[in-house]
Amino acid sequence: MRIIAFSDSHRHSRSVHKLFEQTALTTDLYIFLGDGEGDLDDIPMLYPNKTVLCVSGNCDYYSMDPPVATVEVCGKKIVYCHGHLQHVGFGLSGLYGLAKDTGADLVLFGHTHERRCEYKDGVYYINPGSLGLPRDGLAPSYAAIDVLPAGILCTHAELE
Repeated sequence: MRIIAFSDSHRHSRSVHKLFEQTALTTDLYIFLGDGEGDLDDIPMLYPNKTVLCVSGNCDYYSMDPPVATVEVCGKKIVYCHGHLQHVGFGLSGLYGLAKDTGADLVLFGHTHERRCEYKDGVYYINPGSLGLPRDGLAPSYAAIDVLPAGILCTHAELE
């Protein structure tokens, strides 16, 4: 199963549209990690057969989405959050605790606007970077995650 994780679009709705245009044919599930929730307003109308899961970020004022959520995909437990409540700007220790408490196989997070992929104690920690305002000197990005019987494969990709 192919999952696209993306985050931090910050009013760059055109980038969100571009992402869906480029990936809709090969993607089973989209997970938005917060900060730009309004950028997805017309996605359900344009892509009615696509599942999009969302959590709220620190800039998603008045959001009805939870700050942390879980989903099971092909027997793997995925926990996803924006990351600000776990203080990811100061390291991943808050995410390590979250993974342990939930039994996660994969933790997705945003907030820092910087790509990251780490594997620790049997858990993947993935930040897709930012679709709108990358802070790592690289192009706007997202994460393509394949959940397979053999395991989890993650690739960071740049928005074309």
